[in-house]
Amino acid sequence: MAFGVNEFKSNIGSLQRPSLFKIDINDSETSFSFAPDDILVKAAAVPASNIAALPINYAGRTYKLTGFRTYDTWTTTIINDEDFGIRKKIMNWMYRLSGAADGVRNSVSGRSSTVGSASVVLVSETGTDKQSWNFVNLWPTELGEIALDWSSDAVEEYTCTWAYDYWTHGVSLEQKDNEVDDAPTFTSPSG
Repeated sequence: MAFGVNEFKSNIGSLQRPSLFKIDINDSETSFSFAPDDILVKAAAVPASNIAALPINYAGRTYKLTGFRTYDTWTTTIINDEDFGIRKKIMNWMYRLSGAADGVRNSVSGRSSTVGSASVVLVSETGTDKQSWNFVNLWPTELGEIALDWSSDAVEEYTCTWAYDYWTHGVSLEQKDNEVDDAPTFTSPSG
């Protein structure tokens, strides 16, 4: 059978572009929250889905059983604004979690209520929301360095790594209408 470029192109359909996304990060008390237009996230990722293997040794062989679901940290690359407003909010969130950088703690340091949430939404070329991932009990664990260089004319950027308990996935109403649910159905052994 001959290979036809036009047939190949017509079978592809619409492809998602990695630059069409929006991010929303919220603290539980909203003092460290960012609306999608407030935070300049240059790069992020759709979270990975992991199920850890549980190795069991039996009769000289290792068998892998399914273990628990695990969740990697989530990293964002943020473009620095000139007054460091975004970075200050993240630093203050981190101070609220564990005290000041010099180790001094006050009555609000270490409050567990300062965890938040975030969402990554993939957007279509027409601007409609297509898919979303929501991070539950999110908090910043690492605020990356800002590289300084006289020979560079690039805009400053830095990374922020976030820990979270788990994520959920959602799709747009339009996408749900077009999906076929092929997930297996489980029934209890008794019925």
